[in-house]
Amino acid sequence: ARWRYRCEGCNKSVSLYEDESLDESACLPDVLERMQETTTLLSYRQGEKFLERWGVNTSKSQLHALSQHLETTQQAAVRQHLESEAGQPLAHSQDKGKRYIIEVDGVLVPTLTDTGQCEWRELKVAVLYPMRNPYKRWYCCHLGTAGEFAPLVHGLLRHVGLTQADKLIGISDGALWIAELMGDLGVHRHILDVFHASSYLETLMLALGWDEALRTHTRQNLLRGNLDVQRWLNALSPTERTTLTDEAQKALRYLEKQAALDHTTYPKFRHEGIEVIGSGQIEGANKAVFSQRLKLSGARWLPNAANAKALARAEYYATQPIADFHQIR
Repeated sequence: ARWRYRCEGCNKSVSLYEDESLDESACLPDVLERMQETTTLLSYRQGEKFLERWGVNTSKSQLHALSQHLETTQQAAVRQHLESEAGQPLAHSQDKGKRYIIEVDGVLVPTLTDTGQCEWRELKVAVLYPMRNPYKRWYCCHLGTAGEFAPLVHGLLRHVGLTQADKLIGISDGALWIAELMGDLGVHRHILDVFHASSYLETLMLALGWDEALRTHTRQNLLRGNLDVQRWLNALSPTERTTLTDEAQKALRYLEKQAALDHTTYPKFRHEGIEVIGSGQIEGANKAVFSQRLKLSGARWLPNAANAKALARAEYYATQPIADFHQIR
């Protein structure tokens, strides 16, 4: 097909040749890509106004329909690729191997039930990056069960190119489903996010009546990786333990469980050369990549639409998308 356009600014005529079989959007590829980027980053109403200023006249409903087609296709392509990769063994390598960090967490998304009621469902998220290069990130997400999410994470490891010589360091808040996933992935070390640990430790110190200066000093030692939680807990006397409030008792049991699993030996992690003990990357992803778009004021999502939109955001912010845009269109 031959497309002919005339620039309003310089009155220059431009001819383009496209294969009609590529897509049915009636948009040039550059325009289509700009529209997809806009609906990934902005609400449909904001996208309509932004594109109008750029010279593309469209409506909110048209943007919604277009993004649904693109994102559904993108989701199917990415999921198929990751699930096929999940069944492959990790490659052999003669090199010493690198260290990769995988942080896993969940973020609640407002979804609609069959009866039209709002239900908050957990979007499971993983972010993977080399320990020495945290800006080189890949994302994986799924609004569903942990069993559905696990193959996608396995596939992501293989897509990125992890080898049997590489060491995978897992960081999380200690949730049961994440602990099971970390065990399934065979992580070299599973670390309790030091910021979560400090929150529980703060609850204990307040219940023990420690003053602010001592609490601050202890908390800073923990955040720097200088405090072994198990040793700190062992120093508590039986009298101190019996005087704790119910909330502090829960914090104590939680930290004891994590310490028994060797998830809180932060000085040991530092001695091994592990430079990341906090979940800053996944917390930032939950806010900037997913919540910023999926939790707009008044937003309510059908589960499939939320899943597709979340994946589109993950692909956009990843170092390199799994599915190329021109393949999707």
